[in-house]
Amino acid sequence: MLARMPRLNRGIALRPFQLDPGFAVNQSATFLVVAIVVGLLTGCLLGTQPSINGALGGAVKYPLQASLISFITGTSLLLVLTIVSGQFPPAFVKPPSELPWWIWFGGAVGVVMVSTSLFFVPRIGSLWWFAAVMTGQTITALFLDHFGLLGNPRSPINGLRILGVVLLLLGVFSIVGAKYLEYKRTHPALQSDEQASKALDDESGLGSE
Repeated sequence: MLARMPRLNRGIALRPFQLDPGFAVNQSATFLVVAIVVGLLTGCLLGTQPSINGALGGAVKYPLQASLISFITGTSLLLVLTIVSGQFPPAFVKPPSELPWWIWFGGAVGVVMVSTSLFFVPRIGSLWWFAAVMTGQTITALFLDHFGLLGNPRSPINGLRILGVVLLLLGVFSIVGAKYLEYKRTHPALQSDEQASKALDDESGLGSE
């Protein structure tokens, strides 16, 4: 009886490779749903980052100091996770000298993202800022996919994708317009659009930059 157990285990391990195509499609659809749910939850978590960084930026003298603190905490967490999981030090599947030059600059892009959010979010709010960032990311991803750049598989632009970008842009303009109208409504003494715009810039700290 015990001698047969390894054979039984091997049979169970091989079973997924013998499934009919219909079941495989269902599994792919399930995985897609799970990925979307996880992506939504991750997006919710990511939506808190500008506010957290903005609060940190207000607690230190210079925005770059807050950016440094933010990256130190992130790097420390990654270091602990890679050590605990036995994935440290990093192992390359090909020599680093054969990798494209741009592959090393992902962290630098993160510095730009965090540092700019540290400056702008406390002044304009996270919703306005994040809407603009999401639109910029979507437009960039559209062109990266269309031309197959930075290691992305090529996926030509089509009408639905363009429509999605247009809707995102409309969303950003709606948010900007809503904030402007709200400010003008709560400051009735500012009659002209020029006065309202200047006052909004002064209040946010942009007028003196």
